[in-house]
Amino acid sequence: MTKTNIPHFGLYGESSWINDSEFFHIEDIESRSGDLGWKINPHRHAQLFQILILKSGEAKIQLDEQQQKLQGAWAIIVPAGVVHGFRFAPDTDGRVISIAEPLLEDAYQEKAAKFIQPLLSQACYIDFNGHRNMFSELWPLIQQLESEASYIREGRALMSEYLIKAILLMLHRQQTNDKHHITNRTEGSQAHQLKELIEKHYREHWTSQQYADALGITTSRLNRLCKTTFNQSVLDLIHDRVLLEAKRSLIYTVRSIEEISYDLGFKDPGYFSRFFKRSSGIPPGKFRVLSNHPNI
Repeated sequence: MTKTNIPHFGLYGESSWINDSEFFHIEDIESRSGDLGWKINPHRHAQLFQILILKSGEAKIQLDEQQQKLQGAWAIIVPAGVVHGFRFAPDTDGRVISIAEPLLEDAYQEKAAKFIQPLLSQACYIDFNGHRNMFSELWPLIQQLESEASYIREGRALMSEYLIKAILLMLHRQQTNDKHHITNRTEGSQAHQLKELIEKHYREHWTSQQYADALGITTSRLNRLCKTTFNQSVLDLIHDRVLLEAKRSLIYTVRSIEEISYDLGFKDPGYFSRFFKRSSGIPPGKFRVLSNHPNI
């Protein structure tokens, strides 16, 4: 299987995209891989960040071109776009947490950023063997997140977001403590650098050339990277980020459409409205009304 035809999935085996910016999913390893012979073939997720938590058992892990055999308690970090595949020993116990990237984007602007951002940048393995006390603190957070995913109750999305960030902080602590943690420096880390740059500069409407220059690569190389990693063009990634912020502003603020357009770097509110309608299918004013009154 060549890199260009490695499948992109929402969740493994499910071709539909996850468009919910607050989406997360947690499942035990057996529920997804047990019926598949405990094997997950190489694939990637364009817009999902994943954390694999191994509690016990054995797994052969492929991250891009590199492979590792792990036993016991580990955490495996899989950023969006990284090719990954797993072969588990039967009865391996663990959980897989899948998180929509927009759910993590606020982390770039929070106090937690300096702890969480390093984990988001590249694939890695974090060893909990010999650190069972730390793992015993982590596992209840995993179980609570599982509980939140199982029931519809007040504040579920917010509680889940807090738990995910607490889990990431715990993983950061262990990564810092574990001087022998294994890092995969792959194409995925360069792709994540691009996402970080977009996060910093999307309001400035940087061109593809500016992003390529910042990464020290050509625009053709940048476009290939985006296509193979995210299954999107550079322009699509930039527009998606602008659109997400526009939707957030329309739903959660009382600023006028004109104010929002200027805040997002548009010199002409009319052009912003045309961009929004072309990207979402409806004008920004109508989107705001429908979002605040979904039953209309």
